[in-house]
Amino acid sequence: MKEISPGKLEQTLYYGGDIITMEGDQPTYVEAVMERNGKIIYAGPKASAVNNFAGKTIKVDLKGKTLLPGFIEPHAHPVGIGAIILANDIVAPHAWRMPQKTYPGVTGKDNYLKAVKAIIDAKQDKSKTVLIWGYHKSWHGDLTLKDLNKVTGDVPTIIWQRSTHEIYLNSAAAKKYDVRKGILSKEDEEQADWDNLHFWERAYQVVKGNKLISFFGDREMLKRGIDRMSTMMLQNGLTAMMEPGFPTGSFEDEYSVLQYGTEKARSYTVYLMSGFPEQFVKKMGNDAYKKHIEELPGKYNTDYIKFLPNQYKTFADGAIYSLALELREPFYNCSNCKAEWIIPPKEGEAIFNYWWDQGYKIHIHITGDKAFETYLDIVKRAMKRHPRKDHRTTFHHVGLFDASQAQRAADLGVEISANPYYLWALAEKYSETGLGKERAENMVALKEFTQRNIPVSLHSDFAMAPAEPLMLAWVAATRTVDSGRVVKPEERISVYDAIKGITITAAHTFEMEQQIGSIKVGKDATFTLLEKNPFKIDPLEIKDIPVYGIVYKGKMIINKGKLAGADKDANGCIGSAGYRWCAKTGQCERPWELAKKEKFDNTREAFDQFCNN
Repeated sequence: MKEISPGKLEQTLYYGGDIITMEGDQPTYVEAVMERNGKIIYAGPKASAVNNFAGKTIKVDLKGKTLLPGFIEPHAHPVGIGAIILANDIVAPHAWRMPQKTYPGVTGKDNYLKAVKAIIDAKQDKSKTVLIWGYHKSWHGDLTLKDLNKVTGDVPTIIWQRSTHEIYLNSAAAKKYDVRKGILSKEDEEQADWDNLHFWERAYQVVKGNKLISFFGDREMLKRGIDRMSTMMLQNGLTAMMEPGFPTGSFEDEYSVLQYGTEKARSYTVYLMSGFPEQFVKKMGNDAYKKHIEELPGKYNTDYIKFLPNQYKTFADGAIYSLALELREPFYNCSNCKAEWIIPPKEGEAIFNYWWDQGYKIHIHITGDKAFETYLDIVKRAMKRHPRKDHRTTFHHVGLFDASQAQRAADLGVEISANPYYLWALAEKYSETGLGKERAENMVALKEFTQRNIPVSLHSDFAMAPAEPLMLAWVAATRTVDSGRVVKPEERISVYDAIKGITITAAHTFEMEQQIGSIKVGKDATFTLLEKNPFKIDPLEIKDIPVYGIVYKGKMIINKGKLAGADKDANGCIGSAGYRWCAKTGQCERPWELAKKEKFDNTREAFDQFCNN
């Protein structure tokens, strides 16, 4: 990492490339932008900047590179999820290339259990707990306690499901952390399978927040993970990240690790929002928790950590990666699928109404179309009972919805923060089981929102998607899935709306658009530098644009690392571009191109049969 700082020089002038402000409804270019003391003091023609500002100036020639507002991640979990995953092991359906290692994609139950066993066998200290993230029954089959004990033995093992809303323990882990019957309420017992030591949603939160806190809050592990997170953020051009529902575990542990990581990196700001998980685990009443929220900024804000006042995160239905989302129509070809409410609607409405009446901006985790409809009704009733202007209630994730629901959202003033990666990662598999082809291919249909002028930000919910803003923009603008197919192209959003989703609209999602998100006088001089202009290339190439570096509040940091994320597999095939390894040809192939060339059906099964026989 190389830093260029203006030091005592009064101002810095950037010019010589495409400078895109992200102000307005279409790409707007300026010739130059000037920074002083970490703030933008000018954006416009270069000549005016040179002639009208006295004092010393350091000039930075972009040499044809593209300068955009700093990329923003409007929904992620840097410590309680991200750092833990980055510090531990991964066995997941798709490949993940992290800063420290590439983890190949693994499918099939036998292959999954073999991969878990290989990780366990490689551990030298068998007394230490092993956490492995990425299990998903649609790819890996059902996981029983017998299966897990067989491949893990006496090594305490936690299997963290792909959604991070579920865990499986082996017997050794249950013994080590005293996880036993009687620790859950009657209501929470409904989200537990003691025979297989499997816990999900609220039961998971209780077990994790009470019994497993010594593991999930281990500061040395978390510091290792946050260092990798900082590297990944720079590599992907991220300059700000918002976490809704902080903390996911221990406040003191997560905050101290964030403070360590941000002050060491000095290259990004983390914005933190309180919410239901902490309130639920601490069993705090609404008034007491509101007082707690109001005290946080004064007690804990730093140069790099900002607590968000007057905002609250709550939950509707279960995780889409768990196939626990609430749907208006039954699950498809999935007898084991079960819809779940994280917070039942009656209780959820009471929570919503309290924070609504306090004038808070409310953020709601919503994945299924039934949950979407339920909360539209809740917002409608709240508006009738206690009308509010510009309430900015935001639905997060939004896996499934339809045009009529999008129109209702527009009418009610509801805004959206979406995870477009659901489409890329899940459309093919959920066409087979869970949703069926029509619903699976219609996931995250964002054009329904943008054509109604609903603000839409794009998030990763790291690690539900790679923390790669350009990857998210690419999926939203192309609707490409993991097989390389393009599905429902009519639901593609414009490249401009996609880039807005990782800049100005991302800032708008957590009410920081007056400070970050666009290039405008008075805002932070925080930028992302790209080797190519996303508005001047084929949209299919957007995810592959190299990130040259960032400018964080006037300090330039050049990225000398490689791009991170869920991209290349163990054979070097770029999955996000549609490539898969074919043993028969000895190279990475796009299945639909190979099918046409070799005259077989364009299906996953036909590709596997051709390439592996």
